[in-house]
Amino acid sequence: TGAGGSIGSELCRQIACFAPKVLILLDNYENSLYEIQLELVHRYGALDLEVQVVDIKDKGALETVFKSFKPEAVFHAAAHKHVPLMENNPVSAIKNNIIGTKNLVEAADRWGTKVFISISTDKAVNPTSVMGASKRVSEMIIQHYNTLSSTRFAAVRFGNVLASKGSVVPIFRQQIARGGPVTVTHPEMT
Repeated sequence: TGAGGSIGSELCRQIACFAPKVLILLDNYENSLYEIQLELVHRYGALDLEVQVVDIKDKGALETVFKSFKPEAVFHAAAHKHVPLMENNPVSAIKNNIIGTKNLVEAADRWGTKVFISISTDKAVNPTSVMGASKRVSEMIIQHYNTLSSTRFAAVRFGNVLASKGSVVPIFRQQIARGGPVTVTHPEMT
């Protein structure tokens, strides 16, 4: 999931190296999904790709994907990750990061996925933001289902990913290209 994002697209590149039987790319943003599809087709022409424009909040669409493909492994990288934006849009953070994750976890459990790896964030440690709290709750869902299911559920926490989409480096570059100033989201930000 989140196959068109910075982490999701890199996961696709790395997984493609192992020549999987089928690589299923899910994302709700068609442009990024299309870009990674083109890249993978160019690099690995013979790779069997299934490219699905699916929102993880859509249980019915997820059910169709899991029923059709019965994935052995799921790498869940779809998330709302922008801290200031989620402070102003907490319902979106909850729907996507918590409910979307729960939808995926339930589908993986129901359809016998062997392993489910969720990409989380260092901001889930003693969260001080809506985004961090929503990712912490998603981790708790993963941990809970790991005790109930034959699917192996795990979460990994990433710190800031240098130059990822929406991260500080591309923003600073844009600000510098415009002649400045270079800003931070809050004077207390570290």
